[in-house]
Amino acid sequence: MKLPEPVVQHLKSDFLLQTRPFCFLIDEKFQLLQVWGDGEWCGLSEIATAKDMRELMPFLVGVRLDKPQKLELLEMPGQIIVSIHTIPEKGGCYVVLLDTREEHRSLQIKQQSVNEMRLLHARQQKLIGRQRDLISELIETRAELDHHRREAERVSENKSRFIAMMSHEFRTPLASIINYADLATDESASENTVQKSVVTIARSAKQLTSLVEAVLDDATLDIGQVELAEKDFDIFGLLDDIAAMMAPLAAEKGLSFATLVDPDLPRVVHADEIRLRQILINLLGNAVKFTIHGSVKLMATYNGGRLIVTVSDSGPGISIENQEKVFQAFERGSDKGKPGAGLGLTITLRLVQLMGGEVSLDSMPGEGCTVSIHVPAAEGKDDPESISELFPAPGDDTNASKPLSILLCDDDDDMVALVEHYLHRSGYGLITSSDTAEAIAKTLKYAPDLVLMDCNVPGVGGVVAAKVLREQGYTKPIVALTASKLSADEKEVFTHFFRKPTPMRELLTEIRRLTH
Repeated sequence: MKLPEPVVQHLKSDFLLQTRPFCFLIDEKFQLLQVWGDGEWCGLSEIATAKDMRELMPFLVGVRLDKPQKLELLEMPGQIIVSIHTIPEKGGCYVVLLDTREEHRSLQIKQQSVNEMRLLHARQQKLIGRQRDLISELIETRAELDHHRREAERVSENKSRFIAMMSHEFRTPLASIINYADLATDESASENTVQKSVVTIARSAKQLTSLVEAVLDDATLDIGQVELAEKDFDIFGLLDDIAAMMAPLAAEKGLSFATLVDPDLPRVVHADEIRLRQILINLLGNAVKFTIHGSVKLMATYNGGRLIVTVSDSGPGISIENQEKVFQAFERGSDKGKPGAGLGLTITLRLVQLMGGEVSLDSMPGEGCTVSIHVPAAEGKDDPESISELFPAPGDDTNASKPLSILLCDDDDDMVALVEHYLHRSGYGLITSSDTAEAIAKTLKYAPDLVLMDCNVPGVGGVVAAKVLREQGYTKPIVALTASKLSADEKEVFTHFFRKPTPMRELLTEIRRLTH
């Protein structure tokens, strides 16, 4: 390309000014022959001819002198950056050094900019990735919140339905109790009418008690206040008791009832007998309740330190969509018309899990239902005879055989009158008090043979009153009557305790055992 002469001269001048060319001629042995230009800027201002230039410029070592070459951005002593051109000449070679420090600085600046751009791009990509993660987390969180909201709405709806249902369930036995009590107290009622009224009142009261206990058990499990009380017990005796309880209920509905026990099942096992009894009663109660025709069967086996109990029925079965619901609180599956609190399977599942076990359900509509529980139950060390001696069944004889006095602390006049009736009929003297201060004073004054202490009476409360009596030197039995749960420390204050409602025969039997 041909340019105007002034332009060529200008460019040439500018190039020479920026690069300050320094040129020298060397022979084939790299010895200096001649020099052109000012070499001061590159440290080559005074060099003698015949000098081996490889000593001053090591980068010439290995460079071929028979063809043109260009070496870019080489660093010489003093941080001087040069570009070198080698131009062959007959018998030697021209070497031209160009000052490229400005070019090098410009490249450094560009490279720094590129690096900064890359770093910025990497940061942007990281931020974009984090934004995507945050958006994903936000979407997941919103989905989870929506799920929890729907679940809360479902639970709230079920609770409302549960409360409405329980209102009916509670009011039915209450109405029966109230109406039959009015009928029994009617002056014109015959003896037969009074007797039937009393039987009906007792039946309704038991139904009401079972409803209250189911609701309280579910609430107690919810707040984690249920504790296991494991001990050695006769599992055969437990199964016999439950069969004796359930067989008549099945017979009333025309159902066959069978209990099958594996011969390898140890007679004595170590577990929580009370909770296991509650679990089996819940399962068998449901089986009998929902089965219209056919049979109910209980089967118990033992494998590897675990008790396996299976309850099978020929009832209507449970659909797959309802199988999970029946174990949830406030859910009753598709059988909303049946009586009861609808908490039996919920409590059963929680109790089994509390015992370290699992529950499985196998059912299809129209093909019955099978529920199995697997709970840890180590083989017991005691023999059945020693257990029966340690935990004797209450006897029929509940009468006092010698003059004894009982102090009752209770602020419920009806309960006081009821206990007074049974104690007087059994031959015991009774001292009453309606608050803890009066109970403490009368106990220390009259020294009764046993104290019956309601834990929720006015004053300091039954537990504190019992502690005060122990501190004051009262050593005779103190029996707690409580509707709430006692802690381990509170239980130690009392000789024995009963949960309300207390069966009178069991109470009288325990009083006789403690005082005779």
